[in-house]
Amino acid sequence: MKRFLRIGGIVLLVAVQVLLACYIVDFVFRDYEKEHVYSYASKDAPEYSLKKMLLNDVHGVVAKRKPAGEYRILVFGDSYTYAVTKPEYGFCAVLEKKLNAMGLGRTFRVVNLGFPSISFPDYLERFAFWTQALDYDAIIFNVYFGNDFNDVRNTPYDPAAFAARLADACRHGMAYGPYTLVPHQYPFRFMDFVKAQVLFKLQSDKALRRMLFLPDLDALGVMPDKQDPRYSSLLPLTPDQMASEMRSSMKPFYKDTMFAYKNDLPWYALFLATAAKVAGTGKPVMVMLSPPECAVSRPVGDKAARDLGEDPAKADFGLPTRITRELARRVGLPQDDIYDLTPCLAGDTPGGKRTYTGRDTHWSPEGNAWVAELLARRVASRWFGRETEPAACPQKTSAFEPIPAGELPPTDKIEGLAASIVAGCPR
Repeated sequence: MKRFLRIGGIVLLVAVQVLLACYIVDFVFRDYEKEHVYSYASKDAPEYSLKKMLLNDVHGVVAKRKPAGEYRILVFGDSYTYAVTKPEYGFCAVLEKKLNAMGLGRTFRVVNLGFPSISFPDYLERFAFWTQALDYDAIIFNVYFGNDFNDVRNTPYDPAAFAARLADACRHGMAYGPYTLVPHQYPFRFMDFVKAQVLFKLQSDKALRRMLFLPDLDALGVMPDKQDPRYSSLLPLTPDQMASEMRSSMKPFYKDTMFAYKNDLPWYALFLATAAKVAGTGKPVMVMLSPPECAVSRPVGDKAARDLGEDPAKADFGLPTRITRELARRVGLPQDDIYDLTPCLAGDTPGGKRTYTGRDTHWSPEGNAWVAELLARRVASRWFGRETEPAACPQKTSAFEPIPAGELPPTDKIEGLAASIVAGCPR
């Protein structure tokens, strides 16, 4: 018995030492990352090279001050906003083109500020920076149901830590550079970098893949498609990778998995409260809800549900929208500022092309164009009183999903933090 206790004590001591070492390494690494890995853009710069900041905006440069007569819309989101297409085929660029063709008496500029592999805390940090860096008239937030909830599962809702992030953005500016593409997935940031380096090595080193008995990506046909010049960042997935992504994307459509992650709803509530505060200033706001392919294509959804071990017939594709509407109701965001694309998207576009690429999880060029058409009609109708035919994507009667007790901080605390985000850096 004493021997087992001694062995258990040694194992526990080693585990504690490893964990302590991880915390020390991560503390040093985060400081190094902040000070030496990134470049920073000041919120007081006269203009911004969006291409240099790795943003997929069609114009590449945006001035701090708007030209006379320009109506400027800032769009925030993850890779669904960024788009895997070249800038001119992303929905932001197509939306800008369509709005300018509608004769609304303004020159529209739609600024694509979407960035890959981010979620609600990052949206808010980027919102806090760009709304101080740029003149703007309206905001569109793009929520992607496929991974926005999953991506914050390891990010505790910590208002004090988030306030420190905003203070860093005020002091340093917006971080940019190739390493900002490394997603935050693990509690220890250095682990994100280790994973990124390992994946890059495995993707680029054919000899290493052979040594590890991994398949040749070229032979599988999953490297970027050089046959379609409209794509710029498409890295198609293997069938197994695509199946894994769809399994993950199905989780928000079942209550047992949707409510399993305790960090999601507080972050989402803060995000919607921030949108509500912007709407309260009189600036138009749209929170667009973008579904993954498994939510709009029955065959894809059924397979993803079975792979997840769930009953396809019990998938509730309205669940995230009802949660959105309930949280919006609590924090004062008008229901008409929510625009759910789920009812109007399908596996194919009205023109018979694939809405999604079929080789990764994103919209195809045709899918981006369809979304831009729906958004243009919604903006023209909701913001400028221009009725369009046919009507923009019809929204179902508002329905609200009860939030389990204990899932959210007090609403006044959320609204207070949201107000500070909108207020910006101290003067």
